[in-house]
Amino acid sequence: MNASNSVDHAAGAELQRELRDLLCLAVVGDHLRWVVRGDGGELGRWLSDAVPRWRALADEVAKRLVALGVPPDGRVRSLAQDIPLNWVPEGWLPADEARQLLEQRLHTLGEWSRRRRSKTTDPESARVLDAVCEALARVP
Repeated sequence: MNASNSVDHAAGAELQRELRDLLCLAVVGDHLRWVVRGDGGELGRWLSDAVPRWRALADEVAKRLVALGVPPDGRVRSLAQDIPLNWVPEGWLPADEARQLLEQRLHTLGEWSRRRRSKTTDPESARVLDAVCEALARVP
């Protein structure tokens, strides 16, 4: 394996994790939007705007993986690896709890994305990760 292939492999592995994180975040965001109660719909409206952005970013990450020759893995089986991290309580969720859960998740994913960004040497992957970091910094 030459140096370029190892860089592509490393970038691909990091982007694969980023893809999984974004897809899981979108699923959690949809779920929270459906079950949140007690804020007059404010968080639900915010999530209605945020979830499509997260899905669009996942699509950008997947396109970058394809460009690197790595098949994107968005299968449920792949996403299920992170179930403990993406746990949401069953039933209706008070708005303050939902907001706290979401803010914690965005903070954690933001940290991971910034770490991935700091490790990448591929300029195009860095551009994609910059956009992800910017989007994850937006909290409700």
